Amino acid sequence: MKIPIRPDLSTEGPSTEGPTLADRGLYFAHVAENAERFKTILSNLYHPDTNPDGFINMGTSENYNMLPEVAEFVNQHFKLDPNQLSYNEGPLGTPRLRKAMASHMNRYFHPKVSIDPDHLLFGNGVTAICEMLAFSICNADDGILFSRPIYQAFKNDFGTRAKVKCVYVDSVGVDLFSASGVHKYEQALIAAEREGIRIRAILLCHPHNPLGRCYTPQTLIDFLKLCNKYEIHLICDEIYALSVYDVPDAKAVRFESILSLETQKYLHHNSLHVLYGMSKDYAASGTRLGCVYTRNSTLLRALSAMGVFQWSGGISETAAILMLENEQWLGKFLQLSRERLAAGNKLVRKVLDDEGVAYYKGANAGFFMWIDLRSYLSSSSNSSLKARWAAEEDLLKRLIENKVYITSGQDMSAEEPGWFRVIFAQDERVIKEGLRRIMEVARR
Repeated sequence: MKIPIRPDLSTEGPSTEGPTLADRGLYFAHVAENAERFKTILSNLYHPDTNPDGFINMGTSENYNMLPEVAEFVNQHFKLDPNQLSYNEGPLGTPRLRKAMASHMNRYFHPKVSIDPDHLLFGNGVTAICEMLAFSICNADDGILFSRPIYQAFKNDFGTRAKVKCVYVDSVGVDLFSASGVHKYEQALIAAEREGIRIRAILLCHPHNPLGRCYTPQTLIDFLKLCNKYEIHLICDEIYALSVYDVPDAKAVRFESILSLETQKYLHHNSLHVLYGMSKDYAASGTRLGCVYTRNSTLLRALSAMGVFQWSGGISETAAILMLENEQWLGKFLQLSRERLAAGNKLVRKVLDDEGVAYYKGANAGFFMWIDLRSYLSSSSNSSLKARWAAEEDLLKRLIENKVYITSGQDMSAEEPGWFRVIFAQDERVIKEGLRRIMEVARR
């Protein structure tokens, strides 16, 4: 094959813009377009005293209320060691970190089988762990079942590079947290298989994001049985496990880890994998530390092979170790966090009740409320589905123009337009001003 030679460009200049990206590079460039929205928001954040005209971010799920406590603790206890600036002990999490996390989970998750540190593997965030799982248990174009709505980043975690299909379970009029909800998953699995999509796993958010509810032990058992019936994996994301609080709602269910059940009676241990990390319960998302607990030795070897691409830093690991090993401080921290989350939840419910805005009932976990703004959409309920989705997008655009950001239902794969996720793990003044701006736009 003769390679074409470009003409001398010394006088004419370049004839083109240079070589184009590969197809996958162009795809990634398109996916990154949403990042521009966050640049605008995060570069000009609201503060009631120093920047009252800034953006109020009620869309990113972080435990903002507890950031000062974490910073104070780390500043008091952290002393930099030269090893923390090296490659340290490898990409899977140091033995000390895995031992500290295992001890912590044994204390708070009450597992039937004591957690062995060797069954934990760390990466730089649960996002990284999800992608590693996608590459390990799925082939390209295989599917994983998700509820609707669901945490908006899963479609990127599993789909952007690993090319796993997110198959969403329709559930309008059905309680996702009941036996009827489990049946919907089975129907979705059968339908996907008929379309040629091999379902490899079910992923549960427990507690759920964005609905803020926990599954009952019986429902979790039903999911274990379903996965056993079809010989698929069950991934249980328990990242909000200790961000559960008391609310005056009869539908609220207290959290019980799936590990506290006799899971082996219903599903082989090789098929159950639990996700956890430092970002939510510990208000330390910036450490980029997530982990997976699995007793599947083959899977652990596969994940280990990819760990070099998702290596967490020694400084972050040391900060996490110090927090997890200090049980006295951590117990007080978690209690204070729960109290503040309960107060934030109560405040949002009161404001919404006063405004006549409906919201999803039974939420007692996480940092969010799933609120119903359907009646404020510019299109009527009789309009086409396409028109109503466009109206939701228009409402979100107007909210951003009013310098308040919340997560749209479309981003969270909701079944119908008009639902939004609102983050309340913030200062009371931020919550009140954010809700004021939301209602100011909604009433127009």
